[in-house]
Amino acid sequence: MTSCFRKPDIENVRKTKMEIIDPERHYYPILRGSELTSIYKLYNRGNEPLIIYDVQASCGCINIDFPSESIDKDDFGLIVVDYDSAKNIGYVEFYITILANTEKDIFTTVKFDLNVVTSPHYTQDYEEIYLERRKAKLAGELEGDLTQQGYYTDETQTIR
Repeated sequence: MTSCFRKPDIENVRKTKMEIIDPERHYYPILRGSELTSIYKLYNRGNEPLIIYDVQASCGCINIDFPSESIDKDDFGLIVVDYDSAKNIGYVEFYITILANTEKDIFTTVKFDLNVVTSPHYTQDYEEIYLERRKAKLAGELEGDLTQQGYYTDETQTIR
């Protein structure tokens, strides 16, 4: 059974050309715990529809949104990259790999780098940042001690 939303097999699709605006970027320093959103504009410069099959980041601190529909000739699509700097300090460099029906190679890589700096007044460690975000996220959802939030247990007790 096939789905109408399923993309055709990449090996059986006609190839096209893709142009990426500013594929290598160097951002100014940001404060640790801040988020950075980077948008890559992709143009279809070939004669066939451009199909983005997948986009993968080199780090779990990055969330990616990419076009699910094909991009027509001379049209463009956007890849939105959201980077969370909570786990980094210092110089960081990330690679985003795009899997598409492009002529030369089905894999295309874009890159960005920046420096993550700490506050000159106080440097939170990762656990403090995590707990602060978790507390804000769970605020109002569940009453009780912070250690009792975010999980549940079965009614039966297992004794071993």
